[in-house]
Amino acid sequence: MTKAGADMYSVLLVDDESIELETMEHYVPWEQAGFRIAGTARNGKEALGKMKELKPDIIVTDVRMPIMDGLEFGRRAKQADKSVKIIYLSGHNEFQYIKSALQIEAAGYVLKPIDMEELLALLYKVKKKCEDEQLASAGGGWLLEKLLLRIVREPNPERQLEWIRQWEMRADGFSAGQPYSAAYWTFEPPAFGGRQEAGGMPSASGPGSVSGSSSGSDIAARAAELLRPILAQRLDAQVVLETGINTLFILFQGKTQQTDSAYWELLREELLAELGQAVEATVGLSGPYRGYRLLKEAFEDSQRCNEEKWYRQTGAVIVPGMLKETSVSDPGAEPASAGLISAIQSHDTERAEHLLADWFSGLRNRRMERRSVLRGVIQLLTTLEQHFASLLAGPERGHLLADHWRELSSMPSLAHYHAYTLRFCMELLRAAGDREQDRNQTVASQIAKLLDEKYHLPVTVEDIAKEVYLSPNYVRTIFKEKTGETILDYLTRIRMNHASELLRDRSLKVREIAHRVGYENVSYFCSVFQKHKGSTPNEYRKLHL
Repeated sequence: MTKAGADMYSVLLVDDESIELETMEHYVPWEQAGFRIAGTARNGKEALGKMKELKPDIIVTDVRMPIMDGLEFGRRAKQADKSVKIIYLSGHNEFQYIKSALQIEAAGYVLKPIDMEELLALLYKVKKKCEDEQLASAGGGWLLEKLLLRIVREPNPERQLEWIRQWEMRADGFSAGQPYSAAYWTFEPPAFGGRQEAGGMPSASGPGSVSGSSSGSDIAARAAELLRPILAQRLDAQVVLETGINTLFILFQGKTQQTDSAYWELLREELLAELGQAVEATVGLSGPYRGYRLLKEAFEDSQRCNEEKWYRQTGAVIVPGMLKETSVSDPGAEPASAGLISAIQSHDTERAEHLLADWFSGLRNRRMERRSVLRGVIQLLTTLEQHFASLLAGPERGHLLADHWRELSSMPSLAHYHAYTLRFCMELLRAAGDREQDRNQTVASQIAKLLDEKYHLPVTVEDIAKEVYLSPNYVRTIFKEKTGETILDYLTRIRMNHASELLRDRSLKVREIAHRVGYENVSYFCSVFQKHKGSTPNEYRKLHL
């Protein structure tokens, strides 16, 4: 592929230093030299993910980076795309890195600090090599994939036309006069672990959260590997393109029946059986198109159909005729959360499940758009968190509290939102049940309450033991087990916190404050205060007033 008009070689920049990354991105005259920046990444792991989406011709990467260094990234990048050219950036004293880089087919290296002329000279050399290779293999399937990706990703109409002209010259197997269609595939974990209970109620057990699924970033690559030979035998022409993590785009020409949803449903089931993993596949199928100038429209058509999975319980093949209008209205989170609070307080698991099932079914039937649902689910979860704050203040805090917005934003369907919310409610029910059954927790809470109320008195463990009708030794054991602190540590912390507040009042002398928080010996109070707060009471007063 020689440079012609809008045709430029794409570059992925990888460097953990934000200043150096920004300098390379904005101050190297890329376009003038015949290149364009496809994207940037801060480490090798992030760069591998972007490679699938961006399909760069050239990668410029630092060798020393956290998480995954440039050399390991280079090895994996070559495994993913043997044609990609890699240029390494390294320091003057990193000869071993440079030597290792050259051993894994690096296109070259540039020493830091970067000399602009040296970098441009190397880029021109690499570009020439790209041109030679692409001309030698013109019409190859991998080149068609790259051209197709550029067509569907290009926002500039003029550049898009140039890519289409390149496609027309190299699209062996495709007939310009024959209609073509597009299929947009996505792979997601089952929302409810892939099973439902007898009455149709989704089970909360299993991988109810997408983050723990088996749908790893290699699913699309594996699916593409399986689909290419199958489609090559059955269709007149096809290009299978990985457009991102867990997504595939297929452009194809075939017989009339091969453009029907039934044909692709059988293919979907065949692929899932071959994959042998707990994963759902959704296929968005475009209508037939004529003329290569509409390639991007076919892509967007199939993508829109795929997005209809938002309203589906499981994967499916979706065609344009299945799309309907969406609505924006109040999802009714307040009545739903009130009912769930009541169910959780009464430990009624079945009622909580049915309340959630009815609420999400209503959202689906009303075809609520994603942003409205997201706001409603966040509102519901926040209300539950606020109401059951006492549960979240104990050992369950780390288990239950999460960045719900971040978790939900990446989920593909209402069913996944339902599973996430159901799992959260089940954990609250479990925590509430454990709290009620745990008498020792109640005793520990009683002790803490007594200490909060009587911190200013010369209270002893024996006094507390009498209040809760237990032996002093048992009281010590229970409190430490449930709070992680001894009674003395807890009492001292409460006293020091109150003393800190009292020190803000300049009219109070340190002696008075010591007495108010339960210390007769002022010197001892000062010693304890300094140990806990890092300064004497007088120093603390000066620092904070």
